[in-house]
Amino acid sequence: MPSLCAKEINPQSDSPLFNRIPPEVRNSIFKYALTAYEDPTRRYERNAYYYRPGYTCAHKIDTNLLLTCRRVYAETARLPASINEQVSWYYRGPPNMHGKTIPLDDRPGSLLRRRELRRIHVFAQQFWLEESSVRVSGFARLTGLWNIARPTHLLITIRHTDWWMWEVDAPLALDPKRAGRPSPENRSRPSDRFDQKSWGAQFQNIRGLECLQLELETVESKATELDAIVSRAKGWRFPLRDGRVLVLDERKSKRTGWIGGCLGWWNRGEADDIDGYPEDVENCPPSAISTWTGHLQPDDQEADSDAAPRAPLTAKQRLEAAGVVFDDDGSVKGLPEDKTSTYYVVTLTWRAQRQ
Repeated sequence: MPSLCAKEINPQSDSPLFNRIPPEVRNSIFKYALTAYEDPTRRYERNAYYYRPGYTCAHKIDTNLLLTCRRVYAETARLPASINEQVSWYYRGPPNMHGKTIPLDDRPGSLLRRRELRRIHVFAQQFWLEESSVRVSGFARLTGLWNIARPTHLLITIRHTDWWMWEVDAPLALDPKRAGRPSPENRSRPSDRFDQKSWGAQFQNIRGLECLQLELETVESKATELDAIVSRAKGWRFPLRDGRVLVLDERKSKRTGWIGGCLGWWNRGEADDIDGYPEDVENCPPSAISTWTGHLQPDDQEADSDAAPRAPLTAKQRLEAAGVVFDDDGSVKGLPEDKTSTYYVVTLTWRAQRQ
């Protein structure tokens, strides 16, 4: 029990919250009150690398509830960490948030050691995930901390701007068995063992992991490349330290997409006069978000040219014609096609099971 509750607790017998409402209902109320939400008073810039569906504003948890009395504190102190997804950015995150967890960031790193923590979301640049030029990669060091916290659910997001050399449209490649930058021409085979420094071998450091999700994003014009990775990922099985393995659950995997403002160095003043980049960059519009969802079926094949339209608005129209439902977001209408991009996202889900 938290130290604040070491003193005698008033049972609050006269309060309807405790003498009339059943504990299970009261707990549901507390969970609802302590669930993180997007704070509209702290909006992100719409052309920021970290602006995306679900992250248009900074996240916030209203914790004043814990200050009302010791009885409430005793019943709710662990909830903020246990019910909310703890989010960390490893490069290109919100200002001053590199490597930090939100929204419970009272002491950097301390929450990663709290046993209440169950769900972790990492936005990872690919080089940070796969780096092998150092003795221990950043991802490996982080999973060592998670061994103490023992999260049950881990989500890793690789955004369009997180892939190796995305700025020059390098081919997409992802290999969980080999350390360092992967090569589309030299991929590991299903029979190959995991290199101990590879990112796929690091899940053995996390005790109690039950679910792994990879959220892979690219622009629509590279959907075929991403689908090729997804096709190979169906055979990936990640070993855990207790003898179990993480196996892909195709029923829980899905494809999603969103339409937003163009992303690139020219949006952020990080480079000048780069060959091939548009000259009229200051007029790049705010992002407009829409989402579409669909399930990844076992017989899905690599997308052909007709399934990966290049023009953002045309892509939306074609997806709608195929039965895909977009959110009702009027801001999408009227945006010039050359100022927006359609982002293609595949979320893959692995679950732990005995071999």
